[in-house]
Order: sequence, then structure tokens, then C-alpha cells
Amino acid sequence: MTITSTTSAASFIALRPGFWRVVHPAGHVLGYIEEARSVGAHHFAARRLVSNTTRLVEIGDFASFDSARACFA
Repeated sequence: MTITSTTSAASFIALRPGFWRVVHPAGHVLGYIEEARSVGAHHFAARRLVSNTTRLVEIGDFASFDSARACFA
């Protein structure tokens, strides 16, 4: 699944199939969304970048890209 989209809050840039960078309108990286497949289903893991660090914090796993994207709104 390839998704590149923009909302008023953030842009979602596909870096590779199933992996997106979330970018604030000002240009700084907010986090990442990664698609993971398991037997018969897939989910989207959202991770937020801690401000002024390189550390990622797990936000959660979601059934759809739109649900994971809403975390960054």
C-alpha cells in the first residue's frame, strides 16, 4: 500500500512500501507509521519522535492507516 497524503496538521511521506514519515507543516519530523502484516490481517504501528531527540515512543497499533494518522492530528 502506497499512501502519501497531507492534512492541515501534517504530511505523510512514503519512504518505502509500508513505511511513512510524518512531517509537521513547519518541516520537522513528528514520527513514523509502519504497516505490519500478520496471518490474514495487517495493522499500522504509530511512533512519535520525542522533541529534540532521536528517541521514538510507541503510540499504538491500529487497524487502519487513517486511525494511525489521526494520532498526529
